[in-house]
Amino acid sequence: MNNVDASSQQDKNIRALHVHDAAGVGHDLVTTANEMGLRWQTLPMPSSYKWRWPGPLNHVLIRGRRTLWDANIAMRGRFVDVVHIHTGGLAPHARWVKSPWVLHLHGTDIRTRQYEESWHNKIQYGLQRAARIVYSTPDLAEHVASVNHKATYLPLTVRVEELPDWKPFSGRVVFASRWDDVKGAQTQIELARLLRADYPHLELHGLDWGKRAVEAAAAGVTLSPRMGKEEYTHWIASSSVVVGQMSTILSVSELQALAIGVPVVSSFDQSFYPGLRKLNERDAPGAVAPLINQIVSDPVRAAELQSGRQFIIENHSSRRGVETLLRVYRTLV
Repeated sequence: MNNVDASSQQDKNIRALHVHDAAGVGHDLVTTANEMGLRWQTLPMPSSYKWRWPGPLNHVLIRGRRTLWDANIAMRGRFVDVVHIHTGGLAPHARWVKSPWVLHLHGTDIRTRQYEESWHNKIQYGLQRAARIVYSTPDLAEHVASVNHKATYLPLTVRVEELPDWKPFSGRVVFASRWDDVKGAQTQIELARLLRADYPHLELHGLDWGKRAVEAAAAGVTLSPRMGKEEYTHWIASSSVVVGQMSTILSVSELQALAIGVPVVSSFDQSFYPGLRKLNERDAPGAVAPLINQIVSDPVRAAELQSGRQFIIENHSSRRGVETLLRVYRTLV
């Protein structure tokens, strides 16, 4: 048996339990792993975490549900080789797990919450006790510097094969992320105002989601309710161009748009995504607005220039993510 075959057989013998999910990433990774013949499974957060009981009974519920879920994780963990905990705030739920466990940091947990008093101890518990750590976006590297020796960058992943075909509506611009400052809402709202004033023929669409959604609506954006994954990706696929979050990174929504083939305008740091062409040379709304109008006139040409779908297949497909995780898991079994 050659080394490749031996490695493949070893991988198939690794049993992994993914606890919870975040933005569908855990579900997609496990689904892809199963398709590859791997023995991975999921354990979602119990529905009891959505319950609220009146008066002192709620205190009993809170204590009881944590004990039961932690015991369930520990019990299920006895029958796998690796337990994979999604989001830093859930790390303490691994307190009784005997198998090696991986902590998956998705963004806000390590970027923001670890510095907040109410979350600090939970996040630190995971950073110190997890056997290995993986993090989802390149900007998080500085926030895991204290445990860099056991941290691995695991790019956000997308199941490209499940996404709809691109069927752009003429003149439709979609703002894909929620309207919060962490997503660059101020810049997005300023951009929407310019587009509405200078290019009134364009359709501006966004989600009714985020603390500044009301401002987006006032700027001329037609807001739609939050949607399930399938409806959301079809909505994205109806756009001639997607305005991504105006920050240094790309999140799942931008990656989905790129995978569908939609041209994406964003302020992402190109050093984080060296294989992806950035359509806008400048990030200021005054520079981006005319570019968007130009893209809308020939979105297919813009998509060909950006070649986003190929970039996602090569760097952010769920299969790539599974392969990266297998390299991490091999060090633990």
